[in-house]
Amino acid sequence: MLLSMARVNRLLDHESYIFYIEMINELEKERRFCKHGFDHGLSVARIAYTYLLEKGDMGLSKEGIYAAALLHDIGRWVEYQTGEDHAEVSARLACPLLEDCGFDAEDIQVILVGIREHRRHHDANLSPLGEALAIADDWSRDCRYCSAQTQCYKFTPEMKQIVY
Repeated sequence: MLLSMARVNRLLDHESYIFYIEMINELEKERRFCKHGFDHGLSVARIAYTYLLEKGDMGLSKEGIYAAALLHDIGRWVEYQTGEDHAEVSARLACPLLEDCGFDAEDIQVILVGIREHRRHHDANLSPLGEALAIADDWSRDCRYCSAQTQCYKFTPEMKQIVY
């Protein structure tokens, strides 16, 4: 039996989400490094969900995990324009979208914490969702054949390995 992803699909059709993704796509048009649009969010969603499933740490529904992953970088366009940390901006922009799409207050708080934490890869006290998003954010990158490896600040040789 497939679980419903109705709220995630509402999110993907939300006018603001579409605008944020279009802004990111436009600002990253000439970017040599990994991009942060829908494809990246979906990859992060699939990896974070699998990671949490394998850990047995399903404190949030599949739909909530996917929503968090799809929203974790929506503030990138603001960071490009102002320098403000995109994790904080993404959480701020995500809140009204999550409310509009029918997520309850408890799930929204878990999702917003995860989004805020997704850049803190090596912190010891991350929430389970924050940890999953941080790991999935790295593991979602296609580094093996990337021509920008030598210029990328995120690249490590381990990133050439397939983990998920």
